[in-house]
Amino acid sequence: MLKACFTKRLLLVACVAAMFGVVLVPDCPAPLIWRKGEGWTYEKGGVTTGKNPKEQLDLARQLQEQKLYDDAATAYRRLLRRWPTSYVAADARIGMAECLSALGYHYKAFLEYQQLIEKHPDTARFDDVLQREFEIGNLFLAGEKHRVWKFKIFSGLDKAVEVFEKVVKNGPYSKVAPEAQFRLGLAQEKQKDYLAAVHTYEKLLERYPNLPLAEAAQYQIGYAYSQEAVRAEYDQDAANQAIDALEDFLVRYPQSDKVALAEQHLTALKLEQARGLFRIGEFYEKKKEYKAALIYYNEVIEQNPKSDWGSAAKDKVARLTSQTAEFTATP
Repeated sequence: MLKACFTKRLLLVACVAAMFGVVLVPDCPAPLIWRKGEGWTYEKGGVTTGKNPKEQLDLARQLQEQKLYDDAATAYRRLLRRWPTSYVAADARIGMAECLSALGYHYKAFLEYQQLIEKHPDTARFDDVLQREFEIGNLFLAGEKHRVWKFKIFSGLDKAVEVFEKVVKNGPYSKVAPEAQFRLGLAQEKQKDYLAAVHTYEKLLERYPNLPLAEAAQYQIGYAYSQEAVRAEYDQDAANQAIDALEDFLVRYPQSDKVALAEQHLTALKLEQARGLFRIGEFYEKKKEYKAALIYYNEVIEQNPKSDWGSAAKDKVARLTSQTAEFTATP
């Protein structure tokens, strides 16, 4: 009885599946097709295969010119799968990257450009490809989201860092390399990885010391250090490095349009530096280690005597000096 019931259910499921098959197959846009050297592919309507690489390239370009970017990308991909070593493979990879960018898949486009550089390093379009990678990096730096499937929900900053690093590595002395190095630092700053940004700007100064970007890099070193100091609740080392970098900037570039900004940052940094020293003095004072406290209060007075912290430190020094003298004079 149970066996008969199971058999009936099985037949019912088979009939329903067959009915769906009959209904769905006519509406299916294209079947899966297997080709030697290509494997299984989803044959989209209107996309056919050329008899040779040149025919396939022409087909892909026609689709691209008609702005059928999805179909064109499929045609380019088919060429690269069937004829990966063809003399038109480099052109196909560029075409596919262009279509992917047009569809909003900028990171995938970058990967195609990178494949081209790695597999065809002697390509005549090397500088052009490097420029396009640089432009993709700029898109992510400007806020473009990384697209996965059809959704743009992921931050593109990680991709910006990756792209700019590759541009510099691919062509360290190319036309776009200095700007890519600088923008890599900006991307790292946006990620709040300030020490990495400092390292990036320092590399720019080492490699391209005579370019106009060196001025901007020197300023950004001071700015990045100042942000690291703030994040670290005013780590004195970071604050000192920020002050040194900004003072160096003012000495090197006294005519820069960022002089006023640098001076504002310096003023704020020195005030916070005084605050930090004063707090350390208070710490030692509470522990009744008055000699150590006096050292820090005097340092506040020496570095920033006209500030509120300097005035407070003078009062502390006067009181502690009096107390210490009384304690010493007591028999």
